Amino acid sequence: MSEKTYITIEDGENLKIAPYFLQCFQHESSQPKTMPEYTLVKQFVKLPEHDRQVTLEVLKMLSQFTFATKRQLERMLAVKGVDPAGLDENIKLMLENRQMNCFYLAQMQESEYDPPEDAFIVYCMDFGALALLNHFSNSDSITWFTTDALRSSELVVKYLSTVEFYLALAEVQGPALRYYKATFDVAFGHREIRFSAAFEITDASGGGHTFLMETIRSFDLPLNWQDKLDKKIVHFAVKPKNWGRYFLEEPVFLLLVENDKDALEAAELFYRRTEKLNFRLITEDQVRGGLSKAHFLKYIPYQAPPIAGDATDEAVARHDFDQASHKGTLQAVRAALLSGN
Repeated sequence: MSEKTYITIEDGENLKIAPYFLQCFQHESSQPKTMPEYTLVKQFVKLPEHDRQVTLEVLKMLSQFTFATKRQLERMLAVKGVDPAGLDENIKLMLENRQMNCFYLAQMQESEYDPPEDAFIVYCMDFGALALLNHFSNSDSITWFTTDALRSSELVVKYLSTVEFYLALAEVQGPALRYYKATFDVAFGHREIRFSAAFEITDASGGGHTFLMETIRSFDLPLNWQDKLDKKIVHFAVKPKNWGRYFLEEPVFLLLVENDKDALEAAELFYRRTEKLNFRLITEDQVRGGLSKAHFLKYIPYQAPPIAGDATDEAVARHDFDQASHKGTLQAVRAALLSGN
């Protein structure tokens, strides 16, 4: 990782974003400074058809995923079958019209937006996008607040990694990806949980398979992940009455992690807390390589040797200690449903 005081393009594209970096925005999001809705709409309908299509798809993606890089926007357009030609000019216009904002990440907050040439730029919505989305998207209930774009660098990288997985999934699934909902919120009792995403894949026979995804970074392990499991996820995962409020069938949990070491630690914690095996893991390098060839990871719990002879209290205690003190293992598997094969 670079030792510069800001996140570079190279580090950002590889999702090597350090904690505690601050967002430096191009402009302050302010509704009074945004052009009136009728002006934005009139300008939009006068654009060439291709520019209208690019603008609308970009804003829809930012509304759905909160953040995206230019490279991710280009891939998204390709997935949607839209030529990304002219994206630079469209981004420039959206920034001018305050339909979009952008920022780079630095150790110190800057008084003026003056990013270095190799700074990593991230895009997000701004107030002007609401006018277009509420008029021309397939939803008339889109909301956005300035605080939606204010996130720690730790959360920014989680959001961007969720986008990376979505793009990889959409590229292999096509129409079989029935839906993909980023930042999926559930509530039961006095608990609320935000998962990184929920999605459903339709198989060849027309059956639907739902997944709940959680993005786990190295800085989450072990304490943050353990805390979220203990206080929230375990109560949702093990009780059908809770997950049944959102899904007809029990969802499969998918954990997106940085590397194999993190995968085993995250899997061990999930299994020990929930005692469930309906989950898989995938690392970032496997996502980058494309899901059609990716290996997912299956957790195999450790099985202590059976007790030989009489099951004395001492033998049982030794067996239980052996079982509890050993970690399980991970097995690489080809998940045909997820990889599109």
